[in-house]
Amino acid sequence: MALTHEQRNYAVGLRPHMHEAEGVCGDMGLVVELDDGLFIAQLDVLGHGPEASDIAIRAKSFLEEISQTDSLVDIMQALHAHLKGTRGAAVALCRLDYGKDELKYAGVGNITTKLHAPTAVTLVPRDGVVGYIMSTPREETLTIPRGAVLILHSDGVPSHLDLSMIEGLMESAPQTIVNRMINELGKKDDDVGCIVVKV
Repeated sequence: MALTHEQRNYAVGLRPHMHEAEGVCGDMGLVVELDDGLFIAQLDVLGHGPEASDIAIRAKSFLEEISQTDSLVDIMQALHAHLKGTRGAAVALCRLDYGKDELKYAGVGNITTKLHAPTAVTLVPRDGVVGYIMSTPREETLTIPRGAVLILHSDGVPSHLDLSMIEGLMESAPQTIVNRMINELGKKDDDVGCIVVKV
């Protein structure tokens, strides 16, 4: 049974590099509410600063426009073409279908995407940089049980951390998880971006 928009439970958080002004961030997180679920994108433009921030804003606007496209591979390839000539980005895309209890995923570059259900499953991205050179994207589909927690984050948070071992974290509200990941685990010398969805 599909959830109403009011029942959808997610949070997006960003924090810029410690030497950048508030709002100047090369990481970008996007969640678009669809009739049957969510379109989710986490992006990390190479480097940081105003140029990276401008590219992230441009990518976000483009993804918002094409978020209804069914194929994540098509979206990734369109974004690759859109970002040609820029420094490029690491990108993870997800589509969550509440009616089918299904998660689709496609990733290129070092965005960490983990599904805690309750054991953590790491979704593996393809090599490359979107907008520069990338391997052919691949879409995979997983069954996602109710109660699962989906977390996407940039390399501003170390990827090797086992978040399930942090007491009380997975039981918290999405905004609390995002805040703790950014404030307690995020690197000061890098942009940090994070999305948390509770199913």
